[in-house]
Amino acid sequence: MRKVFLFIGLSFGILSCQKENPQPNTPPLPPQPIVTDTTGMDTTINMVGQTWVITGYRIGGIGGITPTNDTLHFNTINQYTFNGNPATYSFYTTASAYNLTMNYTSWGNLSGTIYEGNLINGVIIGLKFTDITFGSSNQTNYYLWMNKI
Repeated sequence: MRKVFLFIGLSFGILSCQKENPQPNTPPLPPQPIVTDTTGMDTTINMVGQTWVITGYRIGGIGGITPTNDTLHFNTINQYTFNGNPATYSFYTTASAYNLTMNYTSWGNLSGTIYEGNLINGVIIGLKFTDITFGSSNQTNYYLWMNKI
């Protein structure tokens, strides 16, 4: 019986031990400065105040380019005019580009991806925009040619 108590006592003592995890003694890092100068920081790109002209379009991936002269003026963060007619739009960042959705165009509500180079250079050459008009079942693709003025 004594051996049983000795065995239980030793087992309890061994199992209740905890291994220490020693940490190196390093001095704390100095506090980081608060950046107040935003000159080198990325600013949000938006369309406000810009005017673009759609110079051509193509319906579908194959075919000729139909010339047009539709003017888009982006007034606020979500309001623009299409040939002088007020409408709404959305513009937001995606993983690697920007999404532009223009409502109430001549072709319906169009949504497509544009790239930072397009915005910087002021030129869009044949980028795909899809008709996302509610109730439209065909989801037609339109390819637009646009210039910033």
